Amino acid sequence: MDFGINKNLNTQSVAGLIERVIGEELASKVIVEQIKAESGHDVFEIESRPDRLIIRGSSGVAASSGFYWYLKHVCKSHLSWCGSRVHVPYPFPEVSIPVRKVTPYQFRYYLNYCTHSYSMAFWDWDRWQQEIDWMALNGINLVLSLVGQEEAWRRTLLKLGYTEAECKAFLCGPAYFAWQWMQNMTGWGGPLPDWWFTDRAQLATKIHERMLSLDIMPVLQGYSGMVPNDFQQKFPESEPVDQGKWCEFERPSLLLPSDPMYRKVASTFYSEQSGLFGNDIHYYSTDPFHEGGRTEGIDLTAYARDVQAIMREYDDKAVWVLQAWQENPHSEVLAGLDKDHALVLDLWCESQPAWVQRNAFDGAPWVWCMIQNYGGKNGLFGNLRLLMQEPVNTVGQSGSGRMSGIGLAMEGIETNPVVYDLMTDMIWRTESPVLTEWLEGYIERRYGKVVPQALQAWLLLADSVYNCTTIQQGAVESIICARPHLDISNVSTWGPTQSYYDQTKIQAAARLLLECFDELQDSEGYLYDLVDITRQGLADLARDYYHAFVAAYRSGEKEDYAMWSNRFLSLVKSQDQLLGTRKEFLLGRWIEQARSLGRTTEEKERFQFNAVTLVTLWGPAKPAQSLHDYSHREWSGLISGFYFRRWQKYIALLQESLDDHTDPNPVDWYQWELEWTQNPGAYSTEPSGNIKQIVSDLLGEYFG
Repeated sequence: MDFGINKNLNTQSVAGLIERVIGEELASKVIVEQIKAESGHDVFEIESRPDRLIIRGSSGVAASSGFYWYLKHVCKSHLSWCGSRVHVPYPFPEVSIPVRKVTPYQFRYYLNYCTHSYSMAFWDWDRWQQEIDWMALNGINLVLSLVGQEEAWRRTLLKLGYTEAECKAFLCGPAYFAWQWMQNMTGWGGPLPDWWFTDRAQLATKIHERMLSLDIMPVLQGYSGMVPNDFQQKFPESEPVDQGKWCEFERPSLLLPSDPMYRKVASTFYSEQSGLFGNDIHYYSTDPFHEGGRTEGIDLTAYARDVQAIMREYDDKAVWVLQAWQENPHSEVLAGLDKDHALVLDLWCESQPAWVQRNAFDGAPWVWCMIQNYGGKNGLFGNLRLLMQEPVNTVGQSGSGRMSGIGLAMEGIETNPVVYDLMTDMIWRTESPVLTEWLEGYIERRYGKVVPQALQAWLLLADSVYNCTTIQQGAVESIICARPHLDISNVSTWGPTQSYYDQTKIQAAARLLLECFDELQDSEGYLYDLVDITRQGLADLARDYYHAFVAAYRSGEKEDYAMWSNRFLSLVKSQDQLLGTRKEFLLGRWIEQARSLGRTTEEKERFQFNAVTLVTLWGPAKPAQSLHDYSHREWSGLISGFYFRRWQKYIALLQESLDDHTDPNPVDWYQWELEWTQNPGAYSTEPSGNIKQIVSDLLGEYFG
């Protein structure tokens, strides 16, 4: 499969990235050169001289990865969403034997549709530039790109005769585009302002240009039949197929390729998209029947064959990228594909690898992906040993078919940095590392030195919360974030119902890390980890307190109920105070991102509503029945302003019930939550508090 990227390495673009990481003076002493790929796979080489560092790569991504390999493994530096540490001595530390690394993976894929909403909905160019740098440094070369897609659709619908108002009614707000492009919903969270479309298309162009300059291939949207639900009213000759509902949202309708209007819509869409973004991008993602839809009476093999054929009429190099999730892609869909122009993303390989059950996708190239995060929730979670072993054991394995890559398909980012450091490290490995040795290297890079207590802490974590062997959608959820009732098992509808790890190991890890404070306090990564691990310990303990006050309520023990419910509320307040010490855990920053995009008060309020609704009730009343709190976050401000108040209200109702010997009054939680989203209040955008003192006090109070 021809990857379709310019084979001439853009040394200037790589040099610009290096300068952004280590500064102009040091970057001027790094030489970037091009070498040939090895059997179609990226390769980098590193050579050092006292006054020069020479990085050779087969692509911009390979050269960038070689530079970062040197930073990580020679300079012991670390770049992360959650606390970076860049330390580059000069003269450059010597590489005694020239380094050469070849990745076993043609594709290194990044992003999920959901990531664009749960984490990236309100990003500006500066934040995107940071992320693109991170992608290149970590070896990513294929990235789902959704920014600006709404302008391609607006132009398409206008060409088809829709009005501006009708276009806006069809398109979602910025926090909900992910589900529009997965053909799950339309309109919710809008309308978008007039200026938005050109502005975001321009941002998308900058994103694509930067990606391509580093040999990262964006993945655009393909067309597989989506049309507004009023399409037949405008085009009576068409027969769109009703697709039913997704979580009570009305799905858009689906045109089949056999419909007389399909080719017109498809050609208009592809023409408008290429007019916006050019003709250098050849990968197209589209997932009909994602999490449902109606396939009855549809010849799926013919449907897939024709969707792909029309895609290739527009772009003869086109590759259709499909997500393997639940029943998709159906075997009948795979049967209709030209496999050399398809790529399947096996999203959940760390838990339920579809390739095993699906005959390795019947000969289609596919990518071993990890979801890891659901909804952007920020609990500790993962299986480090599995990630060290499964990808390298699967590639080239008899029976794994055309496994061609490794991928990160998380729904949200900026959590669990150890998991993503490991997964991207595996891009350049052909053998599994030894866990203890790898953790020692990780600690040295992230913290600056290996302190024995820190290593002990991470070994405890690797044997507990980072050793999940159960099949579950993400981290054990914090009951602090649950909608209150008396029988809580999971916080979100599809969340895990029980813990899989020894929670005392989390508490012990927090204590051990605190012992290192004076030695490691200059490391932002250390400070983040200390707060995050303490947060996890408190979240686990909150569930014990909940069960204690529920048991007291049910047995009518007023004193015990008062004691345990007060302890619970006190812990919730403590959690908010702890999280307020780090910028990564501030609701105020999420709201600020959203509001900063607006140009008028009304726009700022609308974007804020998108931001706070997504992480609380999620959608309108009927969808919220299953989706509420799916994207809950343990953030300072969200805890004090929303979760604490929700629990305080419920605990007071139970107290009244005990006092009056009556059943507790029912609460319309949706209405209460809706009112909060309409006026959430103002929250700090800057961290505050003494981390050492706060953590020390909390460990003494709650962990004994």
